[in-house]
Amino acid sequence: MKSIARIVICCFVFAVSIVQTKAQQGNYHFEAGINAGTLIYQGDLVESYLGSFKGAKPMLQLWVSKPFSPYFSWRANITKGNISADESQFANPAWKQVRNFAFSSSVAEFSGMVQYNVYGDNGGDTYHLFTPYVMAGAGISFLNIKRDWSRLNTAAVDPKSSTIIGLGIDTLHSLPKVLPVIPVGLGVRWAVARNININAEATSRLSFSDYIDGFSYSANPKAKDGYYSLSLGVSFVLGGDGVRCPRIRR
Repeated sequence: MKSIARIVICCFVFAVSIVQTKAQQGNYHFEAGINAGTLIYQGDLVESYLGSFKGAKPMLQLWVSKPFSPYFSWRANITKGNISADESQFANPAWKQVRNFAFSSSVAEFSGMVQYNVYGDNGGDTYHLFTPYVMAGAGISFLNIKRDWSRLNTAAVDPKSSTIIGLGIDTLHSLPKVLPVIPVGLGVRWAVARNININAEATSRLSFSDYIDGFSYSANPKAKDGYYSLSLGVSFVLGGDGVRCPRIRR
């Protein structure tokens, strides 16, 4: 936990240093949005590092951002969704049909991020029709993990294997209910009207736990678990005196 705290503090110090070096006067505004999409689990129970859409469920995110320079904005997010995996859905590798581990968890995430506008036109009277951006920060996820090893084919597994011995260790390990995460993402904004934007985003969550799926020593204790989101949304630009009406520069 001390290393996690150091990372969070470093992110905060970095963001503050950006404010001090980049902040400028300007006609800045707020932007509030809602995104819908899905959360994709990354870990030992799926076929690849990119995860799987099998069992994917809806995700909803509310967010608000405030520019503090032409290039940078603060952004606060509330994200609600679910993650899950079931090895019985995968034919390869074949041993997944023997192990048959599964899990599911609700996710309630609160995060703060710094967002970088590639074109540097935050808060200006004119802006690009399409604007790419990247973002990173720190957050907390509240989980309710439910793991299932009841379908393990014990007749096909060596009792001295890492799966059986590791499972004994895992069942004694408490599962995380509160998980620090480092969200890192990218997106693109499309200005469909003078004060309305459509956005598409992909955001990965780096975690410090191998128990998001409920298993570690019985699976692969060398790799941490994580998850990412894919979403589409709509946002509204709000100025200090109400809704702003900037010109769109193509």
